[in-house]
Amino acid sequence: MVEAVALAIVKTLATYLFKTYVLMTNNVKIDGAPYWYMKNVSSSVCVYDFKQGGLESVDAVKDSTAAKMRAELSKIIETVIYSEFSNLKDPKEKQFVYMFKNDPDAEIFINQNIQFPNLEYNKKLRTAFAQGCIEKDIILDYQTKRAEKIKYELTHKRANEAFDELDKGDISVQ
Repeated sequence: MVEAVALAIVKTLATYLFKTYVLMTNNVKIDGAPYWYMKNVSSSVCVYDFKQGGLESVDAVKDSTAAKMRAELSKIIETVIYSEFSNLKDPKEKQFVYMFKNDPDAEIFINQNIQFPNLEYNKKLRTAFAQGCIEKDIILDYQTKRAEKIKYELTHKRANEAFDELDKGDISVQ
């Protein structure tokens, strides 16, 4: 059953990323912002931010954009789970969904994969603008590997519990 949920989550995520997500994001034009700011990129999940200040705001905007990416990826996972998997009854399936939703390595993944195709400092406005993106294929590959890892952990835990019960003599064969 966990295997079916794992496969379904990955398929739903792929559909969401490559079909629905593109339609949900809007292009926004902001006076004073660069032309690329808040523009959709169909092959990537992108987030945008700006920071006012001196040149130190360039590093600050990169950090805040990475934090926004974590929030955006969490929102995507929440949406996928809520739309298809909020009514699960089986405890193992619920545990799988919980583990999938709460990624302890998300920050590492983001730091390793976020790209800043557009990063601009406007001296006149004293503002740094950033676009941080991660390709959808990379996100899907990462989440697929996570699903496999979680599935393995849960099935291994179940097998170990069964062996522990056998060792204790708690299981009787009738």
